[in-house]
Amino acid sequence: MNNTLDNHPNNGFKKNQQMRFFVFFLSMIGSHFCNIKPNRHRNFILLLMIKYIFSLSLLLLSTFAVGQGWERTYGGGGQDAANAVAQTPDGGYILVGKYNLTQLLLMKTDDNGNLQWSKNYLNLATASGVVVSSDGGYVIAGTLNGNILLMKTDAFGNQLWLKTFGNASAETGLGLVQTADGGFAIVGKRAGTVPSLLVVRTNALGNQLWINSYGQPENPVEFAGVDVASNGDLVISSDKKVGNTPNPKDIYVARIDNASGQVIWENAFPFTSTAGFQGNEEPHDVSVGDDGSIFVTGFTSTFNSNGGDGFISKIASDGSSILWTKANFNFVQFYGIEIADNGDIFACGYKSFFTGLDDVYILHTDPNGNTIWETKAGKGGFDVGNAVIATPDGGCVVAGSSEPYVSGGSIESKTYLVKTDANGLIFTSYIRGHIFNDANLNCLLDSEETNLEDWIVVISGDDFTRYAVARDNGTFDVAVDTGLYSVHLITPNVYWKTCTPTIDVLVPAFYDTIDFEVPVRADELCPRNEVDVATPILRRCEENTYNIRYCNSGTTASPNTYVVVNFDAGLIVTSSSISGLPLGNNSYRYDVGTLNNGQCNSFQVKALLDCATTTEGQTHCVTAHIYPDTFCQPLLGWDGAFIVAQAICINDSVRMILTNTGIGGMGTPLGFVIAQDVVMLTPPPSDPNALQFQLGMGENATVWTQPSDGKTYRIIAEQSPGYPGVSLPTAAVEGCISDTSSAFVSQGFYTMFPEDDADAFVATDCQQSAASDYNPIYLKRGHPKGYDVPHYVTPETDLDYLIQFRNTGADTVQQVIIRDVLSIALDPATVLPGASSHPYTLNIFGNGIVEFTLSNIQLPPGGSASEGFVRFRVSQKPDLPCNTKIYNRAAITFDFEAPVITGETFHTVCEFDSFIIITKTKNIFQKGADLKVYPNPAQDVATFELTGVEANTYSLQIYDIQGRLIDHHFYNNPTFRLFRHQLPAGTLFYRLAADGKPVASGTLLIK
Repeated sequence: MNNTLDNHPNNGFKKNQQMRFFVFFLSMIGSHFCNIKPNRHRNFILLLMIKYIFSLSLLLLSTFAVGQGWERTYGGGGQDAANAVAQTPDGGYILVGKYNLTQLLLMKTDDNGNLQWSKNYLNLATASGVVVSSDGGYVIAGTLNGNILLMKTDAFGNQLWLKTFGNASAETGLGLVQTADGGFAIVGKRAGTVPSLLVVRTNALGNQLWINSYGQPENPVEFAGVDVASNGDLVISSDKKVGNTPNPKDIYVARIDNASGQVIWENAFPFTSTAGFQGNEEPHDVSVGDDGSIFVTGFTSTFNSNGGDGFISKIASDGSSILWTKANFNFVQFYGIEIADNGDIFACGYKSFFTGLDDVYILHTDPNGNTIWETKAGKGGFDVGNAVIATPDGGCVVAGSSEPYVSGGSIESKTYLVKTDANGLIFTSYIRGHIFNDANLNCLLDSEETNLEDWIVVISGDDFTRYAVARDNGTFDVAVDTGLYSVHLITPNVYWKTCTPTIDVLVPAFYDTIDFEVPVRADELCPRNEVDVATPILRRCEENTYNIRYCNSGTTASPNTYVVVNFDAGLIVTSSSISGLPLGNNSYRYDVGTLNNGQCNSFQVKALLDCATTTEGQTHCVTAHIYPDTFCQPLLGWDGAFIVAQAICINDSVRMILTNTGIGGMGTPLGFVIAQDVVMLTPPPSDPNALQFQLGMGENATVWTQPSDGKTYRIIAEQSPGYPGVSLPTAAVEGCISDTSSAFVSQGFYTMFPEDDADAFVATDCQQSAASDYNPIYLKRGHPKGYDVPHYVTPETDLDYLIQFRNTGADTVQQVIIRDVLSIALDPATVLPGASSHPYTLNIFGNGIVEFTLSNIQLPPGGSASEGFVRFRVSQKPDLPCNTKIYNRAAITFDFEAPVITGETFHTVCEFDSFIIITKTKNIFQKGADLKVYPNPAQDVATFELTGVEANTYSLQIYDIQGRLIDHHFYNNPTFRLFRHQLPAGTLFYRLAADGKPVASGTLLIK
């Protein structure tokens, strides 16, 4: 696995590494069910349930979104426009409208407005409404060759069925809603000698149930809207002709029965100015609030005959009256309205400037119509927002069209999508850079100089930090506001150097894109090979696939590259995707040839976890080491010693061995620690009484022996000062017992500490085995696990996260997107991608969202092939205070379905020296007795567990260094707890007795 410390913004190896404790946490994901009892309103309740689950999914996904405003344009070369928009289950957007005036347009984006696919259908067709069906597909309403259109597609836009309605060849579909029974209602109009307002009602398959006309006969309807009330009734709105007056239109609203189409009530509402003038009202859209109130928006000339005003009106749920009207939006034409879950109102349209440069206008009000904010967006020509939806983050999305410039001839318009944040802010400017390898060292882009991809960039300004990853063409871009920004490139290792460490970029105006080059040169010609190995779940008695990913992030090619993989004794290699050469001791060599700089690849090895020689829950490790693994930078201040640890079980005993495999002898003694399960048996290296060792070049020593008792033992040693990498010598042995022993074998402690794989060229995967039928759907695993219940890790401990997924559906999944929102305690600039089941594209954006896109993976349903995973490593931010909590979870999206959220991992940061109860020594006075004090060290409370002695009363006495008794406790059980607040700081002595007879004694260090 890559070494994240090498990628820290200081671009240097961390030297003189102190001893650190790594931990591992496995979050078990449980199922959640919603049980709804059937009743006579089952279909309606089912629809509400689907809507609730969909809304909940979007709310959860909003946690994984950037949350900033943006704008996007699509298409060009014709006259394109979006007339309606809906949020999709995956948090993205589906847009419908027209393509070059003549064809129906259907377009899918992700939640950041990035286009995922676009399709156009049918000649002489346009779309005006869209809903997301319960199966994740889309239902579109519009017009086809003079008839009302209803079309269904799947989630990828493939047409499933098509229906048309009407017989006068003069019908137009204007709006669409899904009804309580899963069917649809289309509002439209019929032109001709008897014009009318129409509603077509269908079932879920698009088959017509009824079609009715509403309003006054011979009413020249221009606009219409439709929504569904909470009880399932339909509410429609349009303009209505008023006699033969010069200003002929009022607001028309009707509430109709969903099942029959019969009018429940209908009413017309004129506006009257203070001078008694009644102008022309053009209602464009309608939305129903949770309390049944009806909100209508549009345009009126009643209050301002010189240009008119946009208006929003609230109408009583029974249609009896207008409760209030806001019509103070001068020169605004409203086309869309939506009521958010909290009752706030979002409306959109355009604001006229009488210059042909009209802009999209977006309004956010409270439930009483009082303006919270208003904002505009647009390009060079006429821009309009036709539809608006509220988003879970408190902002909204508006769809419409934009003219990039004012044309003297034919007009070009593009599909336009605008996202605001909760404050109405829209970033319209961009910082865009291009990273390349400055081969001739002149800090200028010359011909044939190559692009550098997957490099992380940090863009920061006042109260603003965003991240980006360079694409395969070396470019990156970030939407920003106006202002001054600093661009900092994170080089992957010390062999690269930027011409300028930080690039200052001024963005002076809106709709401005600042382009610049980022030259990077080789500071030293050296390959830097990196490797990672992982399998998502280690199943006993099953064939497990280990994925080995390797890269060269150095400045030059790596010839004759190979990976040595060592497998646990319980694993039997059965096959591999590339040839492997057996080396003995269950190790294999895999030659990968020349690895160019910047190149990554992977191979897979299948290994059977043997049933006969292993037990469930036992820990098994696989280690990968890539060669060449040499360091090229000057080795200053290093004595040449390189310490490797071994833990072996032999002749019924545990032996800890340290070896110096370096090119020189140790200049000074170093310390080591021995741990048993969760108990530290020896003082830490910082203690004056710590155990030490000193080895010459090539020497080894057995520094600790222990009779086998089934416990887990680990050695952690200091590495030679000045070593140019970040190795932490450590090794462990689990379950060492004799063949005839009946001792209990402890499990789960092995993975509490890290393996010696901090250097980029070494990676280890250690896992407890699971049953062969263990098939979690969405697993999130954090490593290391953490010490004690709070999962303590020391500052600067790097964290590995593995996210596993499974296709449990009935269809093949084409794409999986995984988003992981990093805790603010983690540094996004240090993210290093690791092994995975499928190729992926990495992106880091926003304040720290890590995104893996696994495209075209064709993940089948069911079986072992339905499983996949990704893994990455990230470092903590420096100087985190003690007890900082690090939480982490991920969202997994299959194709365009609603995302699933993994369980949450957590760690607690604390310095090793801040632990306050440390058992330094232990003496046992009774034969067969044993005392365990854990966790050791402890934070607030330590547990004393006495075994091998039966008594009625147990007593614990605490003495200070002068021998004075400072605390005395009595217990009825041999297991009890000692709390920190009961003790003063310093070195103390304890004495444990059973029925008054001495059993054990020792020392405690209280911090």
